[in-house]
Amino acid sequence: MSNDRQGALRRLALFTAAVLGGAACANQGLPRGGPEDFTPPRILKITPENNATASKPGAVTIRFDEVVSETPNGERDLVDLVTISPKSGRLRVDWDRTAIQIRPVKGWRPNTVYSVQLKAGLQDLSNNKLDSAIRVVFSTGGPIPAARITGVVFDWFEAKGIGGGIIEAVAQDTTIVFQTVADSVGRFEFRNLPAGPYLLRGYADRNKNKDLDPLELWDSLRVTLSGYAEAEFHAFGHDTVGLRIATVEPTDSNRALKVTFDKPYSPDQFFALDAVRLTRMPDSALLRVKTAQTTRQKAASDSSIAKRKADSTAAADAKKDTLSAEQRARRDSITKVRAADSLVAAQRQQEREAREAARKTGRRFVQADTTPPPTMKKVRIYKELFITLDSALAAGRSYRLQINGVTSLNGTVKSPARNFTIPKAKVDSSTKKSMSDSTVRQDSASTRARTTRPDTLRR
Repeated sequence: MSNDRQGALRRLALFTAAVLGGAACANQGLPRGGPEDFTPPRILKITPENNATASKPGAVTIRFDEVVSETPNGERDLVDLVTISPKSGRLRVDWDRTAIQIRPVKGWRPNTVYSVQLKAGLQDLSNNKLDSAIRVVFSTGGPIPAARITGVVFDWFEAKGIGGGIIEAVAQDTTIVFQTVADSVGRFEFRNLPAGPYLLRGYADRNKNKDLDPLELWDSLRVTLSGYAEAEFHAFGHDTVGLRIATVEPTDSNRALKVTFDKPYSPDQFFALDAVRLTRMPDSALLRVKTAQTTRQKAASDSSIAKRKADSTAAADAKKDTLSAEQRARRDSITKVRAADSLVAAQRQQEREAREAARKTGRRFVQADTTPPPTMKKVRIYKELFITLDSALAAGRSYRLQINGVTSLNGTVKSPARNFTIPKAKVDSSTKKSMSDSTVRQDSASTRARTTRPDTLRR
């Protein structure tokens, strides 16, 4: 091998060793990392300052004490966390490691009071998220009004608040639309609105585009705002298609039917007996219906029956009880107090355990929210109808049910119908096997009897 070739090979070997050695040294020199991070980002500064007037920001800047993630918890990107009120078209949210910058694409309007809301979900690189919203109010000219509206946006059928629901307020003499976002249980608050009449609208923003789309649940109402007002929305689908019967389920040994519509019927709906037609197929024989009850009517009936049973049981127990009425009342009061004390003690113990677990892991202890969820003031709505019959329906037979005059929440009246078949009783495998074994035993006994029977013809 020539000297040149040997020299080249030596130089290549030395270069490879140097690279590997450098990599090894670099790996050895990498920091081992500090303590694990359990604390969510902390706000250092917001520009412009809250309640600033005559402000002309290029962007609303929120600066944190650590790097925040570009991917928020439960959302596609940072834009989904941000709401600017009044509505200002497309938004732009820029990420700058420890800061985010928020602005409307078309810029800020002059002489306008803006509310910029960043809802909960922003997190750091260790997935520690902010569990409360950030809100800043400023004016591009003029004073900031103090009027406000609070309330809840409910899913009327589910009877619970719509988390992340959108609420809009449109003044009567302007096209400006103020907007805010409900919290996780549907509560919302509009602050810093000018006084005057408003059309309010609350809806479930299912696709998170901050606009009401045709298939989304919504409700609207009007208020005249002077200083403070309350609003409660009962959102539902406002389509004009009437109800149809989704399912018919036989109950109570085929002596009753549970009918479920595809959508809730009007809360004022009443099902008259002559409006419920049940016919047997194929001869179209009309069957007698004893009762037709809405969900509320059935609940009231069941409650009345249960109360009568409870009163009867209590009366029987009272006869056996040797205590006086005063002593019995005192005993019941003590029992209730002990039960309440036991519940409080259990809650305190759970809190102590949570605090201790947070201390051991270094995590921040978050006090559990014990505020009860909001409850609707309006009556609930339902999809079910309960029908009792004069006689049981035959298994394996087909029937047709038609209900006349069913009114939807939107006022559409229809007479939906559905054919259904009563299922045959199922026989499980163990029952079939026992029946088969019994038949075999009977056949064997019969065979033995025939073979051992004496021949009376033989002499």
